[in-house]
Amino acid sequence: MRKGMPNKTLLLILTSFILILFVTSSCVIKLPSIEKGLVTYNIDINELTISWSSNLSSIHFNVYVLKKTGEKKPLGSTSATTLSVKDFYGKDFWEAEKFGVCAIVNGKESQTKYINKEDVSITSLNVPLTSSTMYTLFIRSFYDTNNDGVGDYNGVAQKVDYLKTLGVDTVWFLPFNKAKSYHGYDVEDYYDVEPDYGTFAQLENMIKTLNQNGIRVVMDLVVNHTSDTHPWFLDAIENTTNSKYWSYYIMTLENRDGWNHWHWKINSKGLKVYYFGLFDSSMPDLNFDNPQVMNEIKRIIDFWITVGVDGFRLDAPKHYKGWDWNDGISDSAAIAREIESYIRSKLGNDAIVVGEVYDGNPSVLSQFAPMPAFNFTFMYGITGNHEGKDNLLGETISWVNGASYYLNVKHFPFIDNHDLNRWISVLIDQKYSGNTQVGTKQYILTNALLLSLNGMPVIYYGNEIGLRGWKWDQDPWDLPVREPMQWYASQNGAGQTWWTKPIYQQKGITFGNANVDGAMYDDPNDGVSVEEQMNGYTIYNFFKQFINLRKTYPALSKGLLTIERDWKNLYVVRRTYGSQEVLVLINLDPTWPNNYTVPAGYRWVWYAFFNESLFEFGNKNESTLSQDTNWTVNPRQVYVFVKD
Repeated sequence: MRKGMPNKTLLLILTSFILILFVTSSCVIKLPSIEKGLVTYNIDINELTISWSSNLSSIHFNVYVLKKTGEKKPLGSTSATTLSVKDFYGKDFWEAEKFGVCAIVNGKESQTKYINKEDVSITSLNVPLTSSTMYTLFIRSFYDTNNDGVGDYNGVAQKVDYLKTLGVDTVWFLPFNKAKSYHGYDVEDYYDVEPDYGTFAQLENMIKTLNQNGIRVVMDLVVNHTSDTHPWFLDAIENTTNSKYWSYYIMTLENRDGWNHWHWKINSKGLKVYYFGLFDSSMPDLNFDNPQVMNEIKRIIDFWITVGVDGFRLDAPKHYKGWDWNDGISDSAAIAREIESYIRSKLGNDAIVVGEVYDGNPSVLSQFAPMPAFNFTFMYGITGNHEGKDNLLGETISWVNGASYYLNVKHFPFIDNHDLNRWISVLIDQKYSGNTQVGTKQYILTNALLLSLNGMPVIYYGNEIGLRGWKWDQDPWDLPVREPMQWYASQNGAGQTWWTKPIYQQKGITFGNANVDGAMYDDPNDGVSVEEQMNGYTIYNFFKQFINLRKTYPALSKGLLTIERDWKNLYVVRRTYGSQEVLVLINLDPTWPNNYTVPAGYRWVWYAFFNESLFEFGNKNESTLSQDTNWTVNPRQVYVFVKD
């Protein structure tokens, strides 16, 4: 004992030391307990909820995320045994390795108790299909919130009420990965977003906003090829066979001059490196003979599911294999089916998955089953027979009736997309020699047939206002069919995009005043804008009414389809869902009427009359038919009947 130290003081020191040891040991022994199932992450609303058990009371807990980089980042502090972290984005979750909780005792942290990310339960919102109608949206052309002329993620979120009012329940976005070109189909980074459209957080907020408003998000998965500025490709060109990514592509140092779809680049060492790129020299094909490529694609899918997408559109799956446009289809289909199977293993069978198999032959499209495909057969059938033909439906949609497809979404019929001349321009300018009224009538009629079909009909942004556009066979190529969505009669106003204008000015293109307003085929006050079409018998109101008919009557959106008539001047489809039946009668022919006996029990709920000088459509509320009734369907008329 130290001389001069009182016994009482010594006793107090020893007692305090024992208490500290007890508290410290208690902190070590009585750790918070996090078990599997106590941590959940909602990928749709970006909310992380961590719960734990503890027999320590009246203390605080600190919650952390341990990133893959080793960084330990605090998420919050609480005196409860649960913590919800909002706006914990999917990218943050992807970058996490573990989540941990520790107790705070006497101002000191206990040891942190962790749970691995793999043990976190993934949840999502239930976003049911209502109208089973897909809207193809090009963000660059849609709505601009920062006045740079380019549409953005915030713009889509701001226009969610527009999409809801239109009635669509699914949006397929043209690519939003970081890309080389304006269209996005030459990806530079599969794990990042196109900066022209905003930040990653803004994209995640857009997805969250859409999901919370009952709209599913479908991502364009472009994995047939990358950009020639992708880091993988640059590394492979520079380091050739020593590169990790050499076998990610189809490359060789052997001479391939004169071979179809082969290209070359010279690296800094002077080596001439040949590579295969079916679409273009700027789009080198990925090598699906390398298993690491499929592993990478699955990792990309995992990442974007974590970010919150609800499905995928597979770009160019017909060309995953093969050396030319119609080569290697069966091998490509097998790869596509593997990708689809993996997506469904993660998202379930009701996930939206669709392949862009650019082919009108049903025997080619059906090879990709059970993956649904865009129905190019229907597109070619209707655009080649805009006034109808016998057996049109039998030839174009009957191939999807097999039992090998998932759920009711067996195919995705469409008329317009980003690679085609806009249908209304073809009708008005070409089929009807500039007669806008007749062209518009036929446009609405053909879209009424489209929206009466089973599967998930797809409309291209601007279809609902009759946005115009023709592809060019020279520069600027496809850009004129991807021009800005027109919101205002004047073509000016909040949110109006104009990104095309400086491109046209730079190229010296003045056609249709493109250098003034950025739109070759739409002029101010021409009737082609949302503002001008909000009231009356407009294209917009037709689309809104018919899509919402699909929501009002589930048989029209989800029901089995039976072709009752398949004649040039009369198409009748019956849709059945539970006890509800819907009959749609359409006459595309401009000259000849036809008759159909509507059975007793049906009631007339909607019509469109475009015969002769008539141009009207809308709801009807007629009494239920008490007996079978012979119905005359005049040229250019549509009738919708419902039986409950």
